Amino acid sequence: NKMKVTYDPQADAMYIYLNKHSVAGTVPVSTDLIVDYDKNKLPVVIEMLSVSKIIPKKSLSSIKIKLLSSPKALHK
Repeated sequence: NKMKVTYDPQADAMYIYLNKHSVAGTVPVSTDLIVDYDKNKLPVVIEMLSVSKIIPKKSLSSIKIKLLSSPKALHK
């Protein structure tokens, strides 16, 4: 299960695919954040709307994601 991140410039939306499970439902967390979940209520896709308000569009093509190996890495 590899995580995949895509950006749709027409929708100004970023999608973070956490796994390939089928989506069973959707929860709007805020105006610009939506989480799709599977039948076990586990997140499948995180949808971020109005992304260019947070990240300049010119930077969206070169976003780098660093996966942390453990929660302890957050505090380094």
